[in-house]
Amino acid sequence: MRELPSLGRGFQQGRAGAVRSRWLGLALLAASACLFPVAGRSAEAAVAPTNTLVAPTNTLAVPAAAGAALSAEKPASYSGRVRVEYDYRSLGDEHNSNLYGSWSAAGHNLQQGLADFYFSGRMRQGLEDSATFHGLNDGAGVTESRILQGYLDVHDKPDDLKLRLGRQYVDVADYLTIDGAQAILFENRDLGGRVYVGAPVSHYATEASTVALGASLVGTPWEGNRTRFTYAQYGGNSEESGCDRNYFADMRQELITGVQARGRLSVLNDQFRNGSLDLSGMTPDGDTSLFVGGSRWGACDASTRAYSPLAQLLGKEDPYSMYYARLSQAITRTVSLSPGVSYRMADGGGNGPDDFSNRSYSDYDLTLMYDPNRVLSSSLSLQYWDVSGGDKFVGLSGEVTYRKPKVWEIGTGCEYAAYSYNYNTDFTYIADGGHAKIGPDGTSETSPYAVTYFVRAKWSVTRCLTLRAQCDLENDKAVSALGVWARASAEVKF
Repeated sequence: MRELPSLGRGFQQGRAGAVRSRWLGLALLAASACLFPVAGRSAEAAVAPTNTLVAPTNTLAVPAAAGAALSAEKPASYSGRVRVEYDYRSLGDEHNSNLYGSWSAAGHNLQQGLADFYFSGRMRQGLEDSATFHGLNDGAGVTESRILQGYLDVHDKPDDLKLRLGRQYVDVADYLTIDGAQAILFENRDLGGRVYVGAPVSHYATEASTVALGASLVGTPWEGNRTRFTYAQYGGNSEESGCDRNYFADMRQELITGVQARGRLSVLNDQFRNGSLDLSGMTPDGDTSLFVGGSRWGACDASTRAYSPLAQLLGKEDPYSMYYARLSQAITRTVSLSPGVSYRMADGGGNGPDDFSNRSYSDYDLTLMYDPNRVLSSSLSLQYWDVSGGDKFVGLSGEVTYRKPKVWEIGTGCEYAAYSYNYNTDFTYIADGGHAKIGPDGTSETSPYAVTYFVRAKWSVTRCLTLRAQCDLENDKAVSALGVWARASAEVKF
């Protein structure tokens, strides 16, 4: 249950999540999210946490003014989404194809603004199987039809008091999935909190768990500060399963206007698990921004890893430290320049025979972005890599996208990144300042070992129907053959 850099090369072939220009976008999202919550499809259904697994962005939402007038009552509304996707992968003589389906339905402002609901699920049908491409999503014993979430929210009109009943992610506890209840009290005020209890849910472990419970306190102890403390406990029904106790702390502080700091800490079973500290700032005109941060990941000795979807998506534990910095400067209204640097330091140096995917490296880049209008956007990045073991090289990455706004777009490019086919349709998760990301299109990490070339297209046929297609070629140093990944999907919204 950490972020990415050791997914296991057996299921790491494919397209990565973002090119260098998008890495910058993720870093700036991580920076700006220190003050502003990211909107989701429901209260916590689609959240963009930043940099660590300690706490997602919306858990530190800015409190509302006490006694603020209620907005005009809104009518009840309903929405839904169905997406069908064909997925093909190949590596040398090995081939794999699957048919995926995902869906969600939501209702808001029911019963005169006192109730909401959200349901989501995922289905898979294997058309052609290959053990080479089995990840945790599609391994043996995995339920092929899953209810990801299904809950009812009952709350007052100011949304000060909320009771959530059903299957749900507990976002303040690493998105632990439970069938149970969560009471959220005054979290949009200067002092609030929540408690939850339920049965943990796992889609890839057969053993049932007894109970999961926890509590969280969030508040504004002084001006410009927002702090959350969380306790989470969950365990199995046997001595082998054990019981995990996790403590989280997440603090944000506005230092001066336009400059924010955020620190996070997680302690698991009385042992350090992970921590991070980020500093971000932007000039008033928005032309210059700086994002600096670092994180440390320790060993994760969790007996109940199976009950967190992040463990499913993020792979095994390999202790390491990560440091990153990026400056962005607008040269003209259409041209920006962005130098960046990142250091990854694996424990032991990452030079062992089994450490190929967990090696230390440094990456220096200079990215030029050219966005003359809404139709065309482009980036070109010159990179220098210094990987442990004496591997040093210079490379280029970039992307060009051409679009008719709100109708269609097509883009092509290449990037230094590796990709896992594991994905989640209910939330987006960003780690290590944008170097790793979970989202609807999969799980990706910046990597010096893989170069991915891609073409992707999107067509909004109507307001309700969207078609997508993409094809990726990955040249991975860990394997001798070229990896191919193709995906086509149709999505209907209503």
